[in-house]
Amino acid sequence: MTPNDQRTLGLVITFVALVVGAALLLAIAAITRMDTQVASAAHRQYCEDIALWRAEVERGVPLNRRAGQPDWQGIADEHCPARLQPMDHTAQRQLVQF
Repeated sequence: MTPNDQRTLGLVITFVALVVGAALLLAIAAITRMDTQVASAAHRQYCEDIALWRAEVERGVPLNRRAGQPDWQGIADEHCPARLQPMDHTAQRQLVQF
């Protein structure tokens, strides 16, 4: 292999490495964006479930019949919107009948 061929091969390998590196960076960015969206949706659902639970507590629904969930993480007062209301509690109340 001549020195010219070696330089050309080195340039090709460098170019391929740059393309692969750029593709990996784009993939990591896309995955990070998806993770952020999933975390945001999970947080929003957590806040809606707490709002539903609290609404049912105010209506006097017995503990074993309530939908939603209590604030088991202890973050709702600080991290959830103050006026958050359950989306549609009739659609979210799905009690199983055996």
